[in-house]
Amino acid sequence: MDIDYEVKRMTKTLETGEFYDGFSNFDLVQSYCKQCPRYDTNYSCSPLDIDIKEYILSYEYIDITVTQLFFKIEDYEKDYTKEELNEVLNNSYYQERKKTVDEIIKKEKAYSHAESITGPCNHCAADCKNKYDKCIHPEIRRYSLASLGIDSKRILKELFDIELLPIKGQLPKYLNNISSLLYDRN
Repeated sequence: MDIDYEVKRMTKTLETGEFYDGFSNFDLVQSYCKQCPRYDTNYSCSPLDIDIKEYILSYEYIDITVTQLFFKIEDYEKDYTKEELNEVLNNSYYQERKKTVDEIIKKEKAYSHAESITGPCNHCAADCKNKYDKCIHPEIRRYSLASLGIDSKRILKELFDIELLPIKGQLPKYLNNISSLLYDRN
């Protein structure tokens, strides 16, 4: 099921200290993470075995990229079955998210010290913690903002003036994805 949509991508750059101080809200974000079926099953998801503040501050800057998809009124007011909604999301949101992630990973390679925050990781098994004693692909594993305790809702509102709209079984007027790149300027 294909639908028409518009895409807008926006990027803001912050120093990592400002980013961490402004958007880290570990306890709140982890309360959401604990409700996820992936919680404690994936090495890129919560809980992490790293010092998150030290990890983020080991870089100088962060580029925060929001990919926003806008849908037509007749599409977001339509009643979808669960399968139809998943198909719409696969043919729009997830495709656009992949384009953004691919671009950020490409940029990551341009720096000598950089890492994208584009998780959760899907490189081996979804429940890799149950299958392996440690991450078998740490060189390609990427954390999610949530696993780092970063408040995406606050990022959207304070940096981009965007309200977070939940899906809740129906296609919202727009969808957002946040992907980031930590780096040191060469």
